[in-house]
Amino acid sequence: MTAAMQFHTFDEMAAVLSENTPHALVQDWWSRLEGVIRAICARRSAGPRENISILIDKYLSQHPAASPELIRELHAMRELRNRCAHGEAPPLTASEARAFAHRAWTVAWDLALKDEKLSSNPAFESGPPSAAAQRER
Repeated sequence: MTAAMQFHTFDEMAAVLSENTPHALVQDWWSRLEGVIRAICARRSAGPRENISILIDKYLSQHPAASPELIRELHAMRELRNRCAHGEAPPLTASEARAFAHRAWTVAWDLALKDEKLSSNPAFESGPPSAAAQRER
């Protein structure tokens, strides 16, 4: 039996998964980002079953870290994720999948760090992702 590969950094994980399963990497990191968006919107009285596009437009757009450009970007990211999930996925290069995952990771951190309740969560004690921190690893 072979041992499972252990990733130590985001870049290691993204490099392997983007080469082997680029569409799954997009879906995985959208799911993580959506979880942060839903947590933030729930504290702004959003219902747990509201459509994510409504959450982004109605609730997240009021978040201090959410610019109009970010809202548009999130909708484009959601569209790509949906195409991957529903069998209409465009060809994705490993580089495109890695870029998507990294962007989802950094947006989730940026939103969480500017949200009082999430920023006090112990999961965020390690600090946000940064290019410098990733290069050091």
